[in-house]
Amino acid sequence: MDIRPATQADLDRLIALAEPAARHHLRERWETQQRGDGLFLLAHRDGEIVGHTMLFKHSKYAEVRAAHEVAEINALHAYVPKQGVGTAIINAAETIAADWSRPAIGLAVGPDNHVARRLYERLGYQPWDGAQVIDTWTEQDADGNIVHSHEDRCDYLLKPLS
Repeated sequence: MDIRPATQADLDRLIALAEPAARHHLRERWETQQRGDGLFLLAHRDGEIVGHTMLFKHSKYAEVRAAHEVAEINALHAYVPKQGVGTAIINAAETIAADWSRPAIGLAVGPDNHVARRLYERLGYQPWDGAQVIDTWTEQDADGNIVHSHEDRCDYLLKPLS
């Protein structure tokens, strides 16, 4: 499996296959990478994209940024479950965050997402000492109109990198 930052060709391929509501988020991740604020990491196996995540250079949550200098994994997707895709993406993200000289890496997980939380804890992520974070995001239709705004309470987990 190869984990690497997205290319324009990758983005075009993902957008062509994505539901209209997901296209905005894919473009947003690409724009973040283009600005240099993070990397849109894709997992490739046998020429197919089998997962992705956004790795931010800094946390998107103000309360985390105020307490910790961390890189942050956001929106981890493994298209083929139980084949090590998520673990491989996380391992690659940790290596990159260490290369960025971040002392730790973090991520938010929904309190009811027990499967993901077990994976993160197995990989060494532990709850941070602050309160839950609120993940705010919008769903948009194919024309970019906001369909729904979300405010999801999440637990924040950290892993030291040194």
